Amino acid sequence: MSNQSQLKKLVALQKSDGWKIVNEVMKDEILQLALLMARSKEMSQQEMDFNRGAIWAAEQMLNLPTKITHKLEGEIALEDNGIGHG
Repeated sequence: MSNQSQLKKLVALQKSDGWKIVNEVMKDEILQLALLMARSKEMSQQEMDFNRGAIWAAEQMLNLPTKITHKLEGEIALEDNGIGHG
């Protein structure tokens, strides 16, 4: 699949109702986990580290379409200038 077609599919994903639902649910989950961490007085360091990692992973997943979009836009620009190899 070409970079251009991948870009079009990612843009469509980001605009889709399905992605909006996933985004909203994930943000709610992140907020709930952060509130749990803030309110819990007896959470072990291991639990805190695990929850921080879960929040980080969720944020990375939510940002993934944007990161890939920027990467593809850069590759397309290089291809358009005859520099890319895709």
